[in-house]
Amino acid sequence: MLVIGIIGMIQKIDNSVLYIFFGGFGAFMTIRDFQTFKTFTEKKNAWLINHLGRMIGALIASVTAFLVAGLNIKALFVWILPTILGTVYIIY
Repeated sequence: MLVIGIIGMIQKIDNSVLYIFFGGFGAFMTIRDFQTFKTFTEKKNAWLINHLGRMIGALIASVTAFLVAGLNIKALFVWILPTILGTVYIIY
């Protein structure tokens, strides 16, 4: 994704910065995961808690994207409500 973003920036393709941002963010999270899983002996279920938090975070992002882009609802509460409900679910 980073390579596609860099090539897009060189060729001046619109929205190539998104590839760089999300590719960099994904690479950063991957490195953090390797560091966490290498030393997961501190808590027995740390990997499971981490995994569930990220899966629910992905659900929040998917629901928000579906409501905003798929159903074309542009209201502010559509952006905020999935985050609030998902955060409560993660904490629970």
